[in-house]
Amino acid sequence: MVSSKVFWPLALAGAVFAGSTVGVAPAAHAQDCTYTIGSVLSLTGSYGAFGVPISKAAELAIEQVSEAVGDSGCTFKYDVRDSQTQASVAVDAARKLGDLAGVTAIVGPVSSGITAPLLTSVTVNSNMLMIATASTSSTFTEMGRRGETKGLFFRTLPADSLQAVATAKMASDAGMGKVAIINLNNDWGNNNVAEFVRSYEALGGEVGNIVQYNADQVSYRSEVNKALEGNPDSLYLLSTPQDGTKIFRDWLRLEGPQKYVFPQGMNDSAFVDTIGHEFFAEGWFISPGSPDTPSLAQMESDYQARWDLSPKGPGRTSGYDAGALIALAMISAGGQADGTTLAQHVRQITGKEGEPVFAGVEEFKKAIKLLNEGKKIHYVGATGPIDFDEYGDVSVPFVGMQIRDGDFQNVMEISLQDVQDVKALTQ
Repeated sequence: MVSSKVFWPLALAGAVFAGSTVGVAPAAHAQDCTYTIGSVLSLTGSYGAFGVPISKAAELAIEQVSEAVGDSGCTFKYDVRDSQTQASVAVDAARKLGDLAGVTAIVGPVSSGITAPLLTSVTVNSNMLMIATASTSSTFTEMGRRGETKGLFFRTLPADSLQAVATAKMASDAGMGKVAIINLNNDWGNNNVAEFVRSYEALGGEVGNIVQYNADQVSYRSEVNKALEGNPDSLYLLSTPQDGTKIFRDWLRLEGPQKYVFPQGMNDSAFVDTIGHEFFAEGWFISPGSPDTPSLAQMESDYQARWDLSPKGPGRTSGYDAGALIALAMISAGGQADGTTLAQHVRQITGKEGEPVFAGVEEFKKAIKLLNEGKKIHYVGATGPIDFDEYGDVSVPFVGMQIRDGDFQNVMEISLQDVQDVKALTQ
């Protein structure tokens, strides 16, 4: 069977990426040797700046698994739908992927506000596997504890319950003093703030005014004025790059202190370039994942070469790993299995007992060879070693980054033990 090459047109506003086909290992006795991997991502709307590069990262991973299989394999069809950053649109897109395209696994959304309705309205009831790329709300952990996700939900980024604690540790060690907070008024922003405040205060820090904002406003002057009341020493800004650019400019106009803390979603080169590097001398950005894995260096090099885009930015590594895991799970399962079966194979290829395999074509060739020999593998992704807990969450270390010499540089390491030590202070 001949494997098709991947071709994707650039996304246009309001458009859906065209499907693409790539090779996979042949399933035993398969009559239709084409397997579809779906995706529901924000290609437009307030999270479009995240969704497009994440989608390209997932595509890259699937292309590389395809190349590792070779021309004798079956084909993947990668069908990506634009949620327009609207829950109702996302739900409709996911239903069509399942009902019309026969999709049993999807690369999941950026926004927790979209992931939640997909879980409750579509994927769980349809026995569809979802690996989310940037949905960090602790709500999904609680859903898992209550059995509501039925083992069909995974995410390649750690939950806010870890990330916010690591951010508090970073802010404390960086000497941020009294921190004012401006956060997006949604599940992600509010949960993150709650975890951060609890941890930062346990470390002896002081929190100033906490100001919620609604997305897509023309100006955020009133929110910034409120945050500046009480004379804070620094700002923790939980926003999207689009809103964050407006808020940051208002903060500068009103002469707010130039010491900043940013969550993972703000480590975006475009945001920093738009504002100007000179304003981030005392800015700190949090990022999950091990900084020195072979997979990270390989993925970043390949991403830059494939798309001529910066590999640095929120969700790129997690999008890559989501695409790789689904493709490898399908190979392990022998084809387009149901969501429950694929979820079992996701766990099998990420178990600690397997032989480590990394990102990139040569490593995927090794992974496929081992799987065909009936051996276990442990995929060590661009986000670091992946070991899912019973609720589909990952636990990874973090790095604190700063802008140095015009780029993000890893400056501070925050281990899992550091996070656990802080959490113990809040008990």
